[in-house]
Amino acid sequence: MTTASQDPLDAPTAALAAAVLEVARHLEGAPLPAPRLYALARSAELMAASPALAALLGAEGEGANAHDSLHLTPIDLDEDDSADAASAGGNAAARGGDPLAALESADWPDLAAGGAIVCDLAPGAWSVRTGAADGDTEGTPSDTADGALPSGRPLRVVVAALRDGTTWSAVHRGDEDGYVLGAALLPDISAALLQTLDGAG
Repeated sequence: MTTASQDPLDAPTAALAAAVLEVARHLEGAPLPAPRLYALARSAELMAASPALAALLGAEGEGANAHDSLHLTPIDLDEDDSADAASAGGNAAARGGDPLAALESADWPDLAAGGAIVCDLAPGAWSVRTGAADGDTEGTPSDTADGALPSGRPLRVVVAALRDGTTWSAVHRGDEDGYVLGAALLPDISAALLQTLDGAG
């Protein structure tokens, strides 16, 4: 279950939002000892550039989406480290639990139209928008007016951005109600992610 956002959803943002939910569902219930990075590639460009790679990543199963110029295929940049995430030798574990530190070492491939970061955050430690429907007010998860982001539980977050500046986020409520969605629910992480994409390529 997700909570609908009141942020505008034009076509590029809708494509990014779909990729965010795909990443969130892929890692749902999985432990995250360190942030994970995903490159977001345009599915049509990915298939045109490398049909074999597209097949390996499952892009050929997207059907009509493979010909959608906006559709995004998430590529897990830490997949090789997932089996040994607790090892200091793995890229994911070496970054520690700080998403900003993880983004400092981000190395986006040339095919990336954007990127995403997934991590678990301690409640109250980050600035979180208090409600997409209420404008750009910010606060901590513990002081949201509607209680959508309860304190006392780790927050599973997915923050994504495109090189053109489009952003989208999903923050898990910590209960059965699922994710809260919005354009920049975690502005600090969104800004840092955009900065890495702006400096890449």
